[in-house]
Amino acid sequence: MKPIAVVIPAYNEVNTIRNIVLRTLLHCDYVIVVDDGSNDGTAAKIADLPVALIRNETNQGKAASLWKGMETALKEGVLLVITMDADGQHLPEDIPRFIKLGQANPNYIITGSRLTNKAAFPLQRFYANKFANFWISWAAGYPIEDSQAGFRLYPAVLLKILNLKHDKSNSFVFESEVLIEAAQLGFRALPVTIPVIYPVDARPSHFSPVLDILRITRMVAWRLASRGFFLQGLYRSFIKSSVFKKRLNIIGADGLAVLLLSNVVILATGGLFLLYLFRHVYRVAKATPFVVDSVGYLLVPGMRLQHDTVSPYYASRLDKAREWLKSYPDSQIIILGGKTGTSSISEAQAGMDYLLSQGVPESKILIEDHSFHTLENMQRARMLLSGLDNKQVILITNRYHLARSQALAKGVRVKHILCAAEEQLKLTFETIILLVKEAYLLHWYYVGTGWSRWTGNQKMLRRIS
Repeated sequence: MKPIAVVIPAYNEVNTIRNIVLRTLLHCDYVIVVDDGSNDGTAAKIADLPVALIRNETNQGKAASLWKGMETALKEGVLLVITMDADGQHLPEDIPRFIKLGQANPNYIITGSRLTNKAAFPLQRFYANKFANFWISWAAGYPIEDSQAGFRLYPAVLLKILNLKHDKSNSFVFESEVLIEAAQLGFRALPVTIPVIYPVDARPSHFSPVLDILRITRMVAWRLASRGFFLQGLYRSFIKSSVFKKRLNIIGADGLAVLLLSNVVILATGGLFLLYLFRHVYRVAKATPFVVDSVGYLLVPGMRLQHDTVSPYYASRLDKAREWLKSYPDSQIIILGGKTGTSSISEAQAGMDYLLSQGVPESKILIEDHSFHTLENMQRARMLLSGLDNKQVILITNRYHLARSQALAKGVRVKHILCAAEEQLKLTFETIILLVKEAYLLHWYYVGTGWSRWTGNQKMLRRIS
């Protein structure tokens, strides 16, 4: 009997597979590689290595490959099964830590957790993971740190009683669903911190940012709907967590209650209103002009800093305002945003420092450095503008952010015209995720506005208008 097996699904991983397998063999002598119909010579790369090599004649998807490897391991009587990717995103050197934690906690799935290092993550992937974590944690009924990491250790006793679909349509659904199913069977996830790695020689991701997210969303929605929305799971996973306390300090109890209501509305409507808002966000992002012929106040919303410096997205907003000032020197730039995250300076101060380094005179810059999010940006901008002369207000932000900024500015009665920071909208995985996030936040805002008016909650209405 082999006590531990490592299962590595591989599809066109010729650049990385041999190195990963060799390093894995140093920590576990039973390695199962499932070549999922590769056509680039992946299997040949490891044909001489002491591994159990399984080949799918055609590509069957990650879920099917994982399950085939797990079944092979269970037939050998293993007690623990570790899964990891073949593209170099997971370090085989972390395997001993998984084993130690798994042996000490036999009724847990040990999951890699990468979200503690936000700075190393591409922004769109970080927020996509956080979004997934919220929903999967709700359905599982407890907080899950990283629901999307494939580096895991499963107890064999759990795998023997799992009964989940693992066909090609569930390729990237399986690993999310297994956490929900396991929770119902009495097995929770226990995180172990792992690094964020994106190898330069790895092949492009097989994950479809639209189709696979929709499949995962459909699975979670069905799971929640079939349990009457499982409100106790929402309470256990979110309200009792440390995230609740942090958000409560920023948005207040009313705002948090509406956030939860917004999520219930998404489920109850099958996401149709959210889909409508996504279409609206996309249209505004695509249609807003890059050039506006006007002199006035250039309103630039802040953005979370990266190690006290402006991010590329934030820089594009500031650069647009700087270029505008060259054409219309009578204009003035107003930068919005307080201290957020772990930054030691405000978003507005970092934006001002950036513009000063680019040669913009300090006399042309005003800052508001107490707001924590876009709604507060607009509320404080209204107060600031009320003490200035009656010039045109030009709201400059990134294309993905335009629709929500427009809605919030209108909501607090800041008259403005929109101007995009980028010349045109480029649809990439990153921008799709950002557009979805903006639609979600806009959904929250509209639900909050409607709810506060319907219930006559004047305190809430004053907070958002």
